[in-house]
Amino acid sequence: MNETIRIIENLKTVRNFSDRNIPKEHLSVILKSCVNAATASARQTYSIIVVDDKEVMKEIGYVGSIMLVFCVDYNRVIDAAEYLGFQYKQGIPIVDFITGSTDTILAAQTAAIVGKSLGIDSFFSNCVHRGNIDRMYKLLNLPEKYCFPLITLLLGYSDEKKSKLTKKGRLSGPGIIHFHKYQRLNNQGLENIVLEYDSKEKHFLSLIDDWREKGYNHYLEYFYEKWCGCLRQDEKNEYQIKANNSYNQVEEMLIKTGFLSDDIHRKTPAK
Repeated sequence: MNETIRIIENLKTVRNFSDRNIPKEHLSVILKSCVNAATASARQTYSIIVVDDKEVMKEIGYVGSIMLVFCVDYNRVIDAAEYLGFQYKQGIPIVDFITGSTDTILAAQTAAIVGKSLGIDSFFSNCVHRGNIDRMYKLLNLPEKYCFPLITLLLGYSDEKKSKLTKKGRLSGPGIIHFHKYQRLNNQGLENIVLEYDSKEKHFLSLIDDWREKGYNHYLEYFYEKWCGCLRQDEKNEYQIKANNSYNQVEEMLIKTGFLSDDIHRKTPAK
């Protein structure tokens, strides 16, 4: 096993960070390295907001030594086009948002890998989409158009006194890897995945006792009901209502920022 593979296999989510600060030179290396990730047509349609104010981090969602907020952002591309006498586009097509999101996530994942190579732990979170998304634009002075906070990356050093020992399990067989053609899992394949998630040797050791103590037979039962708000009966629960409201807010913000057309909401059925 080479060093790169060892670093990737040792990536893990850390939610409790110590007070130890990240050296400025290490942060500089992370930022310089992550922008070398693959990007469509060398556009780098993202912006990275470096947050070191813990009060601001707290308002966003979580606190670490440093928070990097990765945003899909076309403002620099649009401004450069105008500077050269071009009109970039009438709005941003959804395919461009997908391309920009890909650019953004590749840079974010690279930042986490480089951080780990320097002994720095990390935690990815979509907390930017919870609560009032408008707060992100006010807190970080984000442009109102063509900029959307996609994900945050918390960086720091694990607080060993508070952090639980976990193993990072990942599926790597049927259902994830498809050779030659896509193959839908049969019942036996689905049963194997359910049992793999239950394994104490692989998955979610910090949650194993939790879901079993709550009366669930399988981790995925806990996941679908408590995390996804999936229903067992024909009635909505409070969690699902909140989740739906959160999704609606994200859609509304994508329309507001110009990444998603609201034509579909304005059109009336043909008579």
